[in-house]
Amino acid sequence: MFKKIAFSGLMLSMLSLSLLAQQTTTPDAPASAQRGRGRAMQEYQAGDPATRARKMTDRMTQQLGLDEATSKKVYDVTLARAEKVDAIQKSSDDNKTKAEALKANADDFKSKLQSILTPDQFTKFESMRGRMGRGKGGNHGSKDDQEKN
Repeated sequence: MFKKIAFSGLMLSMLSLSLLAQQTTTPDAPASAQRGRGRAMQEYQAGDPATRARKMTDRMTQQLGLDEATSKKVYDVTLARAEKVDAIQKSSDDNKTKAEALKANADDFKSKLQSILTPDQFTKFESMRGRMGRGKGGNHGSKDDQEKN
């Protein structure tokens, strides 16, 4: 009889030990912390579209030597892109649909920039964009584009 009780107690403690080892999240933990990888994107998107567009335009103006009129056009295109990115990210679409929409938005942005910048400026922009993507671990453009840079 004692052996049966001891064995039952041992089995019960073994089973309950695995339950204690499971990780739990607190109800007040932010949803982004629970998603893991999505958190990096939210940190990147921390600024509002106008702020992100201004920062990118300022960086491009400095590195590409843009004049005031060209800088204004670049800002307008960059702001429109940032607003679309926010709208896509906030949509309830699945990740594949969002990725396709983001790619289409990026392609549209690239073609608009190409019509605003001189060929030399656009080449410098492509080079700059490639360095930024690899430096931050991002995936800007297709694999073919990255192999060319």
